Amino acid sequence: MTALAAIAAWLQPALVAALAFRVTAGEADAPWLALAALVAPLVALLARGRPLAPNPVTATVAAVTVTLVLAADFLLAAEAATLLGAPRWQGVVLAALPAVIVAAWPAAGRLSPGALAAAAGLLLLAPAAVALAAGSPLTAWQRSGMRSALTFASESAWVVAGERFARATTLRFAEGQRVVVLTAGVYRVVERDVAPPTVREWRLTAGEALTLRPGDELSVEAGARLRFEAGRRVPGAPASGIAWADAVARGPRMLPLAAGAVVTLLGAALVLVPTARRGRAAAAGPLVLLAAVSGALTWGVYAAGAPDLVLAGALPAPLLRLPALALGPSGAPLAWLTGLALVLMLATASVALHQRLTVCASAALEVWVGAVVVATALAVWPLDPWRVLTLGLGLAAAAWAPARLATSAAGALAGPIVGGVAFVALAALPALAPGAPAWLDALARYPALMAMPVGWLVARAMPPDGEGVAPTG
Repeated sequence: MTALAAIAAWLQPALVAALAFRVTAGEADAPWLALAALVAPLVALLARGRPLAPNPVTATVAAVTVTLVLAADFLLAAEAATLLGAPRWQGVVLAALPAVIVAAWPAAGRLSPGALAAAAGLLLLAPAAVALAAGSPLTAWQRSGMRSALTFASESAWVVAGERFARATTLRFAEGQRVVVLTAGVYRVVERDVAPPTVREWRLTAGEALTLRPGDELSVEAGARLRFEAGRRVPGAPASGIAWADAVARGPRMLPLAAGAVVTLLGAALVLVPTARRGRAAAAGPLVLLAAVSGALTWGVYAAGAPDLVLAGALPAPLLRLPALALGPSGAPLAWLTGLALVLMLATASVALHQRLTVCASAALEVWVGAVVVATALAVWPLDPWRVLTLGLGLAAAAWAPARLATSAAGALAGPIVGGVAFVALAALPALAPGAPAWLDALARYPALMAMPVGWLVARAMPPDGEGVAPTG
């Protein structure tokens, strides 16, 4: 397998969109995630280990992993449909049908590498156009970091016509603001300027307004549409550009989360990215990977100039909204080309995931169709694509990667079992122990941080094949 074909399963639309989104939002872990997303598949391309011979445990884990990764991509499509004003299910169906068709098309494997390279190229077009109009990413970063406050611009879609929320969320207001409701429903406000805090529920029709005071919290359901005031601070955004560019959370307290992200992505890459053939053509894979990750980071830096892009919680918002904001009407074609890049990435990722499922679980088309159907059912619900993706990648790292690192068939079975049980227990920690200490947050967000090393130790502890067997004859 060529390096370009090998990384196709790694360059998921959900991963690329999540990187851009988290940079835009100023998330403290964004640099570590970007580094891990770039380095992990490169390590996997060169790694040597036990061939992934299927066993019942790894076959089951492979099927669940592929289903969760597909669900994350379908959730991304659902959020894109929400941004365009269409029902969620339309985006899910439009993503699921090609995933089945492309994987079952015999010629898809030959066309996939070229399609992935084209997708990476298309992903760089809009940032390049914005760079010509607004300056380099470094200039954009400095400009964003110098803002005294992150506020709604007068031309923002949230101010002009209102926008929809991709998922249920709670908005926290740092200053007073009048919010117009454009979707009828019940809105819950927590007033924290009194002791004890007062909870009020308002049943509003389209066009009515809520007056929020500093410190108030507004609960918004998925699909609700609101309009905000220009010049007011974006709810939930950092206090200023300085706080966005130099988050306090990037200190030593960030190390457990950074380690969790690195372990999760590295472990998942070991099983999703197979070892590739060496040669001159091998450079194509790393180059396309570098282009895609660099493109996502550049998108995030430029999109940070409009902090309200991440308000709805929709991962594709920076990718789909930035061209029009930065370039005006001439940016619309670039937004469509970016959408095309995400579609091509989904197609190439589907082909690669189908190949991995064939090697590690079953070659039956029914198994792949079943994974797509379950992923479609999950994507109908307004779940967080990033959380679903990290669960899928984390499960692969904890309960699939130990099989590749094992020295025996027994280790390839025992390691995934122990790692998988540990992963499920840690992932369920917030529900089982809601009062757990804050330092356990890294394990709850990235359960593979502990589950993968445990699974690896068990896999390596088993005696190698042929040892401990009594001689016969």
